[in-house]
Amino acid sequence: MSKLVRPPSVRLALISTTAAAAAASVHHVYRLGPEVIIPAVIITVLPYLLLRHYSSSGSRLALWGYAGLAALIFVWFGFIDGFLDHVLKALGLEHTTLLPGGEATVVPTVYSLWSPEAGNLFYEGTGILEFALSAIAMHHCHRLLRSRPERTVKTPETVASPASVR
Repeated sequence: MSKLVRPPSVRLALISTTAAAAAASVHHVYRLGPEVIIPAVIITVLPYLLLRHYSSSGSRLALWGYAGLAALIFVWFGFIDGFLDHVLKALGLEHTTLLPGGEATVVPTVYSLWSPEAGNLFYEGTGILEFALSAIAMHHCHRLLRSRPERTVKTPETVASPASVR
């Protein structure tokens, strides 16, 4: 009998990357509106699909596809959007933004909360969360890539002895 053995870091990589993608999705749907829901769902579900395929087949292509997606989430959403825009803005430093209107003190968003201050806090908070969660996701992705690849282990089958048949 064989059993597929997977490194424990697969679960942590999946949870952290999905959380980072979900935070980025909420942040951008709040800012840009419902037209980004489909890409948001894709980028949130794709880590699960890639790691599930990797866990069931041991496919290195699925693993490296996941690693590329995790790197994209970290670089684009975590570093460029989360760190360079929201973290630096929260620290009172000169920040960089790529979206039009992002340089305003209170960034215009499609959706709003009960007050402009609450909406701005939510928007900036989810931007900072993007950076934090994507950094954690990259850590777990790195651990997963450094762990031993999945392998099939032969387990001894119980053989009935003539004495146990009676």
